[in-house]
Amino acid sequence: MKQLRWNHAADTNRKTFEEVVTQHLDPLYRTALRLTRGHAANAEDLLQDCLLRACEGYGELRDQQAARTWFYTILLRTHFNRQRTAKRHPETLACDLTDTEFEQALERWPADGSGISAGEKWPSLQEICDAIDALDESLRSVVVLVDVEGFRQREVATMIGLPEGTVASRLFRARRLLRDSFAEASAEAGGRHRGSFRRQ
Repeated sequence: MKQLRWNHAADTNRKTFEEVVTQHLDPLYRTALRLTRGHAANAEDLLQDCLLRACEGYGELRDQQAARTWFYTILLRTHFNRQRTAKRHPETLACDLTDTEFEQALERWPADGSGISAGEKWPSLQEICDAIDALDESLRSVVVLVDVEGFRQREVATMIGLPEGTVASRLFRARRLLRDSFAEASAEAGGRHRGSFRRQ
């Protein structure tokens, strides 16, 4: 990742801002990379805009203990604002489940919560990244923040500006799609292995 540079609104805040942002720079870039489907140049541009906005508004951050959530909120809103320039980002999407559908889907989810069956092979890191990148943007941002970065659903709901139930629904849908993707890849790999074995 290339070195990022930003202008400072006030020299008095410069050192403090750099010290704080350095603690969160790597995970912020990792999230930006997933939001932009693995495109490094786009991720760097997104992170650059995020840090510029953060620096300009750094005086508004009263509690530095909340810096992590604050940075991620700016990153998400910067990303969504970019997307809206090309296409309006709706509050409610076709992928959102109703409360009844969500409850019914949860009842069918495996009891261990992993979504990976006993006979399935755990995916590699690259397979996980590829599967996340293939998700719809609304699902991708939620699963990255909750399952990769460890934010609570309530925190993500505040960041995105959606009801917590909608975030829970999107997270469930994202996990289900990822599980289906991993199961399909595992089945294909198993088929190739059996075919190779028969030819020996």
